[in-house]
Amino acid sequence: MELIKKSVDSVIEKDWIGSPVFLRCVLHIVNETINLLHPAAEIVSLSNGWMPSKPQCVYAQGDANATQITVMLQYVEGQMAVLSVDRVDTETAIDLMLVGNKGVIYHETPIGRHYMGGTPPEPTLSGELTDVIAEALATDQPISVEG
Repeated sequence: MELIKKSVDSVIEKDWIGSPVFLRCVLHIVNETINLLHPAAEIVSLSNGWMPSKPQCVYAQGDANATQITVMLQYVEGQMAVLSVDRVDTETAIDLMLVGNKGVIYHETPIGRHYMGGTPPEPTLSGELTDVIAEALATDQPISVEG
């Protein structure tokens, strides 16, 4: 995940897409036993690092011990993120689209179905807003983020 972060950070720093306004990210995980809450919190951390304002509201649906969860974030200045983590049988991969006010960046790992190489993302157990995401999953309600 660190390679993806560095790659997107460099695009943002060079102002190629302008200020980020929307992120769509799907993380496919090959692991039948991992709780999906932790990889979801990790992509929330990525999103929070790229958006120019702080998260205001978190909404999550799914079951962290089942097949898929989706986390939607609304930021203080109106930016949005739709982040999804799901279990797959093939290989761990990520597909993201970050929309800025001047352009868009796409990142897919592995790159296309005919690509023979590439490094799949390696989720860790780090992340942000883990407790808020868990509460949103449990209550099926949007949760305001304090401070």
